[in-house]
Amino acid sequence: MTELDQPAITNLDLITSAEAAPLAVLEAVEEVHEYPPLSLEEETFALAIIECSGNIAAAYKMTFGPESSMPLAKGKALLCKPAIALKIKSITDAVQEASLISVGAHLDQLATIRDLSIVTGQLKTAYMAERSRGEAVGIYQKHDKGNGGNNTAVQINVTMASKHDVNI
Repeated sequence: MTELDQPAITNLDLITSAEAAPLAVLEAVEEVHEYPPLSLEEETFALAIIECSGNIAAAYKMTFGPESSMPLAKGKALLCKPAIALKIKSITDAVQEASLISVGAHLDQLATIRDLSIVTGQLKTAYMAERSRGEAVGIYQKHDKGNGGNNTAVQINVTMASKHDVNI
């Protein structure tokens, strides 16, 4: 056999099967990072952020007292901790799952009410269901009464997309 007939030896060929097994295991194992458990104050702050609808300063004052100095800056520092951010996300995800309502499901239900109302001849109910769907999506917008008069008319703004609109 000449040198040309022999297969080329690579670095992978030099690794024995005993050495190759740990490498294969290392490639298949994903690294899992665990953050240290939150303190009582951090847990309370995460809950306060949700309760205060994201108002960082109010959540910080709710957790650490109203006399706290620089609540916004200290609250932002707490929000930078990944464990606190994950806690807030897990709580909001659980609340969304538990609510069992979404805009899409709500609109579908209103469309079903509209269709049933049309079939049974209850046009007033069908109109109100369709109007509610439009308000939920944002097509119809209610405006406040002007001058506090008895005028009960509702102004309706309909926004239509143009074929020349860049976003279409």
